[in-house]
Amino acid sequence: MSGLVMCTGVDCRLGGRSVLSGTDLTVAEAESIALVGTSGCGKSTLLRVIAGLEIPEAGEVLIGGTPATRDGRLLVPPHRRRIAMLFQDLALWPNLSVYENVRLGISGLRLPGKQSRERIEQTLELCGILDLANRRPGTLSGGQQQRVALARALAMHPKLLLLDEPLGGLDLVTKQGMLREIAGLKSELGFGIILVTHDPVEVYGVCQSLAVLQDGRIVEQGSFEQIRTSARSELGKAFATAMQGRCEG
Repeated sequence: MSGLVMCTGVDCRLGGRSVLSGTDLTVAEAESIALVGTSGCGKSTLLRVIAGLEIPEAGEVLIGGTPATRDGRLLVPPHRRRIAMLFQDLALWPNLSVYENVRLGISGLRLPGKQSRERIEQTLELCGILDLANRRPGTLSGGQQQRVALARALAMHPKLLLLDEPLGGLDLVTKQGMLREIAGLKSELGFGIILVTHDPVEVYGVCQSLAVLQDGRIVEQGSFEQIRTSARSELGKAFATAMQGRCEG
């Protein structure tokens, strides 16, 4: 598989505090990675750096082999990266309809009117919410709101989908249903995934590999079996072992 994203030596400070320090991460085409680490270790910041929403002070981010961020300079803006992000709070606009929320998400692409409408409608149908197009987020269930946020992300036709713990507020049945849908859409559309999570349940069936962020660095990255048998961190070993237990079960 060819490289999709490569972060090298990324340093990022927020509020005067070092969050990422010499962080390296590689994502292959169509690869799905679970990104784990303790609370506040910089997982969300790393996703935002990859998406182009945060500019690190040092280091480089390559997208498809092209420099997108380098040493404090934004070279490729977020809407040109073909990377979409689902936020933990979903970030839906309450005063806009479902259709308008998705349209706002692709506004930076500057698509012609007809093409924009077709893409929005196709994506809403793909996510099973075309009949909700005129509803506002506040009138929807939690699972329906998740689908709106997912549709807004997928309407960008991303090559990489960043999931920043977006399923935390859902009950177990709804969460598992959404995970099955995401896995199915990934298989159908061929995008990669980075999933930030604390829960092995969310990873099963979606991700093939694991990356562990600790003290501002990726301390290990590989398949669950590789990390289980030669872990360099307690968290990596515990997570990979839990995944093996689910697979055997």
